[in-house]
Amino acid sequence: MSAYNSGKCRCQYCRAAFAVYRAKRRGVDGKDNPRQPRQRDTDGHIPNDWFRRHVWYPALEAAKLGIHVRIHDLRHAHASWLLAGGADLQVVKERLGHASIATTEKYLHTLDDADETALDAFTKTRYRSR
Repeated sequence: MSAYNSGKCRCQYCRAAFAVYRAKRRGVDGKDNPRQPRQRDTDGHIPNDWFRRHVWYPALEAAKLGIHVRIHDLRHAHASWLLAGGADLQVVKERLGHASIATTEKYLHTLDDADETALDAFTKTRYRSR
């Protein structure tokens, strides 16, 4: 199981988001004071329902996109754009927390110009050393 799936991602962005989550849960005395009981251990992990209510839905409303966007849609777009920009497949795999490169390869189907991007990367590398 990957860090992403087990809720143990330790990247700077997840740590910062968790700090905000913990601060909102704590009372003035510094002790946990949730409005409703936890459904699972949240040590280092932000529960999906809390994230949706306090972060995702307010962000969608503020963006006024006019369409419903799921968190997974954003994740998929992020991975596809990284790959379209020439990011290394292994780097994207690690960024997404995939255990297998085969899972990350599924994002390649959305890249119409992947062959052209690969050729551009090759050309840049080839002529850089001259």
